[in-house]
Amino acid sequence: MEIVRIAISNLLIDTNNPRLEEIQSNQQRALCAIAAQQKSKLVVLAQDIVKHGIDPSNLPVVVPPLEDSEQYIVLEGNRRIAALKILENPNLIVGSVDNSLTERFRKLSEKYLHSPINHVSCVVVDAKAKANHWIYLRHTGENKGAGIVRWGGAETARFRQRSGKKETHLQVLDFLQNRGEISTDDRKKVPVTSLKRLLSNPYVRTKLGIDFRAGDIVTRFDGNEVAKGLRRVVKDLSDGVVRTKDIYTRQNRIDYIDRILPGDLPDISKPVGNFRALSAGLPPSSAIIKQLKPKGRPPGKQRPNLIPRGFALSIGQDRINEIYHELRQLHVEKFPNAVSVLFRVFLELSLDFYIDKHQLRTTQKDRLNKKLLDVANDLKDKGKLDDQQFKVVQRAAQADHFLASTVTTMHQYVHNRYFFPAPSDLRAAWDSLQPFTQAMWS
Repeated sequence: MEIVRIAISNLLIDTNNPRLEEIQSNQQRALCAIAAQQKSKLVVLAQDIVKHGIDPSNLPVVVPPLEDSEQYIVLEGNRRIAALKILENPNLIVGSVDNSLTERFRKLSEKYLHSPINHVSCVVVDAKAKANHWIYLRHTGENKGAGIVRWGGAETARFRQRSGKKETHLQVLDFLQNRGEISTDDRKKVPVTSLKRLLSNPYVRTKLGIDFRAGDIVTRFDGNEVAKGLRRVVKDLSDGVVRTKDIYTRQNRIDYIDRILPGDLPDISKPVGNFRALSAGLPPSSAIIKQLKPKGRPPGKQRPNLIPRGFALSIGQDRINEIYHELRQLHVEKFPNAVSVLFRVFLELSLDFYIDKHQLRTTQKDRLNKKLLDVANDLKDKGKLDDQQFKVVQRAAQADHFLASTVTTMHQYVHNRYFFPAPSDLRAAWDSLQPFTQAMWS
């Protein structure tokens, strides 16, 4: 075996690729068959290649053809080589996949061609049989340890944390273990996916006295108070009292946290200061507070206001128009409570106005989720919302979603004096509904 840099044009797709049901008669058909079989997976691979290049830790394995030629047949790595060939010329797969997939490849190709990959380092073997063992091990699981032993949730989380990416559930477990609330053995029993699912819910976080800020879990409450709720949740998960199916939907998670007795949760009516990192001591110092503020903000994610600066609506109702302009001016980080309540009012009044103007059967007494669906359906019927935009509103109206009008986050903004809105949740809600709001007022 030897490692050789080979031009992409000299690498041939394996027409006898095990991924494909039938042996293909030529290169064009082999490439199209891979694209048709992989579909969006191949696009995602192409996206990764455009962004990060070819994985240097996993080289394609190739074998020279029988005749004297500069070309090589790819035994391992056909998906990568197929992605590179399509990035070079997306027209190669026209007709073999949906037009939407071809269009996604075209857009990626425009970026790729600014800095194309012309050669790839490959492992060259002189006979296919010499590579069969390694290819088999790579694609058939752990094979009792001889193959690739995949990481579980805990290993993945540790890697992300040690790479500088803070995992929220690990911050909770570290907090509890450092306080002596759980042991190392206790920690190993916690199903991390379920803990992450619970922590992703804004209502659950509020009841636990925590929130997310710039990648940190933060709190405004005494450490002993916060530990009560977190300890109870972790124990319920590790003991199997609460299983994945019990907290699968948003409503399940809300119901679970509401069943916990007040004595096992922090008293969220008594904050002791400003937000600080969960691991920080009391009282919070100005240095810690500064650390919680992001030094820079990613475009569209950490803007200071709820509504993006470049977005504008023309609203023909005086009071709703005034509310809209007040929302544009309020700083969501400084005034999250005012923004949250005003956002809810703006949305519901906009829906009521549309319902009256277009004489829908919905009434002002109906729940918010019904109003959302009825207005969205009307907009879709009139061609003002496409299928994708309609699905966003449809998800928003589901009973376990952020905007549902039963026991919901937005409902809590108005009616629960202990509920603290998170700026990130407010921005995310606006971004999801912005096309819908624009269609309502167009």
